[in-house]
Amino acid sequence: MNGKKLYDVFQFIFPFIVVGIIWEIIADLKIVVLLPSPYKLIIRFYDLSLHKHILEKHLYYSFYRLLIGYLLAALFGIAVGALIGIKKIVSDIFSPILGLLISIPTIAWVPVLLITLGLGDKTVIVAIFLGGFFEVAYSTINGIRMVDKNLVNAARIMGANRLKTFFHVLLPGAMVSIVPGLRLAIGYSWRALVGAEMLAAMVKWGIGKMIYEARFWNDIATMFLGLVVIGIMGMLLDKFLMGYIEKITIERWGMVKKR
Repeated sequence: MNGKKLYDVFQFIFPFIVVGIIWEIIADLKIVVLLPSPYKLIIRFYDLSLHKHILEKHLYYSFYRLLIGYLLAALFGIAVGALIGIKKIVSDIFSPILGLLISIPTIAWVPVLLITLGLGDKTVIVAIFLGGFFEVAYSTINGIRMVDKNLVNAARIMGANRLKTFFHVLLPGAMVSIVPGLRLAIGYSWRALVGAEMLAAMVKWGIGKMIYEARFWNDIATMFLGLVVIGIMGMLLDKFLMGYIEKITIERWGMVKKR
């Protein structure tokens, strides 16, 4: 590992080291009552992960639900957004409805989903879908409308039909808006996942369920560990997965500057 990579790694972890030290001091001095120290969280992490292998199972089920819900949100969000962005009549009909639904917090849907879909994975997956769908749809609408109309006209003059125009002109041109929308959507979907797992009573495994069950035993260390894991996993999803997708698409194509 060269000096530049070492510096990048240090720059990435340094803020967490500082926060960890401050956290340890606050916990040791009992400034915040019942706040577990980072050392206690490390011990609990070892117990739940390397010893009992419970944490891995919670993460497995959470990511399984996230994968299904997020992929559905991305596919339907792009499809619906493209349709609204291209067709004016569709935009006139559905844009007000979309504007109404996007203002409803995802967690507010969960009680309705529990009644209509029942207890279990379906409710959580639909909540994840709703958490990401609207952001992807709006990003796609804006991206489609940003595409230079001269490019569309040029493609049609050269004989491209509507399908080819969409896949070779509109969709690539809209990616500068769609990819950041996908990046935001995975964060919203991750938060929706955790909230839905807490409320879906028949869900046995999941990070949200782990936190919810820990409160019955007043297991504060496990609750805080769950919060830390949620934050770290969300950050890793954004930085490495969605950041990688951004690099191989709009950064590689020169649509945005490299960071």
